[in-house]
Amino acid sequence: MADLFHLSLPHLLARVSPAPVVVAAFIGLVRFRSLPLNLRYLAALMWFILPLELVGLVMMLYHQNNLFLMPVCAIGEFGLLALVYDKTLRSPGFTRALPWLVGGFTAYVLFDSFYAAGSLWKFRPGQQVLQSVLVLGLIGLYFRKLLHELRVQQLKREPMFWVSAGLTIYCLGYLQIALFSNFLLRYSHGLNMNVWMVHTLLFITLYCCYSLALWLPPKK
Repeated sequence: MADLFHLSLPHLLARVSPAPVVVAAFIGLVRFRSLPLNLRYLAALMWFILPLELVGLVMMLYHQNNLFLMPVCAIGEFGLLALVYDKTLRSPGFTRALPWLVGGFTAYVLFDSFYAAGSLWKFRPGQQVLQSVLVLGLIGLYFRKLLHELRVQQLKREPMFWVSAGLTIYCLGYLQIALFSNFLLRYSHGLNMNVWMVHTLLFITLYCCYSLALWLPPKK
């Protein structure tokens, strides 16, 4: 524990970043039976991400490369988020397109990981850029439905609003990091650490929004 006081802020945040995932996963487990179907998929996402975060943290602490986890995380996270929004939008057209959307993204990630990049142990920003753009598209469909139907009286009590707000903040920030990652990695180690500290703060914000969405009481 004494070593924690000697860590820089980026390293300290990286070590505590799984904490909001643990909180969100616990809330999802406790409230699972009372959750609607779309939020049950969100709770499943928390339990999918949690072991990956813990394994990644342990490997980081032992100074081992954990980048091979990123394609697994990208495919599973996007697939489950697509299901969350599918059950929220309830659009027959989107439901028909869902297998093609998730399947196409999975095919791209596998091709980019094994053939284009040539190694699972390299950072592949293209996957992160595409995932962020696709998720922002899902968010856009949700807000379009929200504006057209106008059935929500208090946004602060709407779980999917918090899910979408957290994802909007995270994806817009992560999109910038992924687009300029190659430049940042070469320019300065200190700048690179500060940028990834911003990513950690975005990640924590996202999972706080997830926790709030899972904690809100179901609508009557």
